[in-house]
Amino acid sequence: MNSNVPSDVMELERDTFFDFVKQYSGEKVANLLEFQDITNVNCLLACKDPLEILLLDSDDLLELKKATCLKLNNNSFTVLPGVKSKLNLLKCVLTKKRNELKRESSKKSSNSLITNILSDNNSISNNLNHFADILAATPTNTFTSSINNCVTAQETIKRYLIDSLDNWYGGKAFIRCKCGTIATLGKKYNNYILSNYIRHRTGSNPCPVIRKNFKSLRTSTK
Repeated sequence: MNSNVPSDVMELERDTFFDFVKQYSGEKVANLLEFQDITNVNCLLACKDPLEILLLDSDDLLELKKATCLKLNNNSFTVLPGVKSKLNLLKCVLTKKRNELKRESSKKSSNSLITNILSDNNSISNNLNHFADILAATPTNTFTSSINNCVTAQETIKRYLIDSLDNWYGGKAFIRCKCGTIATLGKKYNNYILSNYIRHRTGSNPCPVIRKNFKSLRTSTK
C-alpha cells in the first residue's frame, strides 16, 4: 500500500484517479470504485459506503463479489477484511488531504490579500512623496505669478488624498487628536466634514489639551 498522496489528487479524474487508487489501495478497491462510476476524490468522499452495493442481490454483481468478497456455504458473500480496511484508510487519507489543501488555499489567499494591501499602501506613500517633491522643486515665483495654478495643484492633491482615503479605508476617515481621541469624519457630496473633530475641540466639554493650552495662555497674559 503506497502512502504517498499526490498534491494534485483532487484534480484526478477517471483513469488517472483509478490508477492512483490501484497504486495506493490495490486493484480490488480500484475495480470496486470503477464499477460504481466513482471517478474522483469528491465523488468518493460523498459516497457514504461504497461497499453497500455488494449487499444487493444481482447477477451483474457476481464477478465483482467474487473479486472482493468471500463466498460462504449458504451462497452469501462477505467483504474481505483487507478490502474493507483499505477502502476506509483511503477515504481517511483523502479527507485529510482535502482539508490540508483547503487550509493551504486559505492561507495563500490571506497572504495575497496582505501583500495587496501593503502594495497599495506603498503606492499611496510613493505618490504622496512624488507630489511633495514636485511642490518643493517648484520656484516660489511660479505660485505668486499664477494663483490659479496654485489652486489647481492644491485641488489635485486634495482630490488624490480623498480618493486614497476612500480606497484604503473603504470611505471612512479619522483624525486622532493630540489628547488621543479619535474623531470619525463624516462625508457629504464626496467631501469629508470636520464637524465631529471641531465639536471635540470647541464643544461644551472641549479637548483637555485645548483647555490646558487656553488656561496657560490666560495665565501668561495676566
